[in-house]
Amino acid sequence: MRAAAVAGYFYPADKVELDGMLGELFRKAEAKPVVAAGGICPHAGYVYSGDTAALTYASMANLAKAETAVIMGPNHTGEGSLISLSLEDWETPLGIAKCDRKLAKKIQENCAIMDFDERAHLHEHSIEVQVPFVQKLNPKTKIVCVCMMGQDYDSAKQVGQALSKSLDPKKHIVIASSDFSHYLPAETAEKKDRKALEFIEDVDAEGLENAVEKFGWSMCGFGPISALLEYSRASGIKRGKTLRYTNSGKSSGDMLAVVGYASVVFPK
Repeated sequence: MRAAAVAGYFYPADKVELDGMLGELFRKAEAKPVVAAGGICPHAGYVYSGDTAALTYASMANLAKAETAVIMGPNHTGEGSLISLSLEDWETPLGIAKCDRKLAKKIQENCAIMDFDERAHLHEHSIEVQVPFVQKLNPKTKIVCVCMMGQDYDSAKQVGQALSKSLDPKKHIVIASSDFSHYLPAETAEKKDRKALEFIEDVDAEGLENAVEKFGWSMCGFGPISALLEYSRASGIKRGKTLRYTNSGKSSGDMLAVVGYASVVFPK
């Protein structure tokens, strides 16, 4: 069992409080649900980015009935393998999210660089903060959690191709967990992030990766995003749709050192 590591920090540790907070976030989300291959969500504390994450989840009509959500996030801790896949069930204050072990093993079989490694997941928040959103929409939805320390284009491409070979679009959905620019003035961050979103909307993983390297963009989950883009393109999706772009300063009041957040979906 993978126990919650950041409950009480990134989101409420009390079940009733968390359930109520999620309910309010979903009620306020002005979503126009579409059937989607997946979406991009931020992974900051809910008081900063919860509304943006909720918009992504509320906008994917097929998530509430999905058999499994594959959740990919970057590795902030430096622990574990290059690409670490969890086989554990995950516990949050809302209960236990069951791991779809059959699907997880199928994905790993199709990805030579992916290991079963729980170390990367023990203290990592980027995936954990997504799980309660999935649980709130459908407690029966299983999860497969992939933590990416390797975020280069070749690694992301291999992960995306493995998803394409392993997933059934009618049963499964993919979540890429990422924040965008870190600790820049709001105007500077938005200019950089809007450029990144152009590549994302074009479903251009290689272009995104090249731009991240060339311009030194500080988005932390560009690897998971690129893997989702590769999966989406293989699924025949030509365009992504940005639903919202915002930043931490809207909540904190500090517009001189913000973190950018975006909600994006990939309609089928």
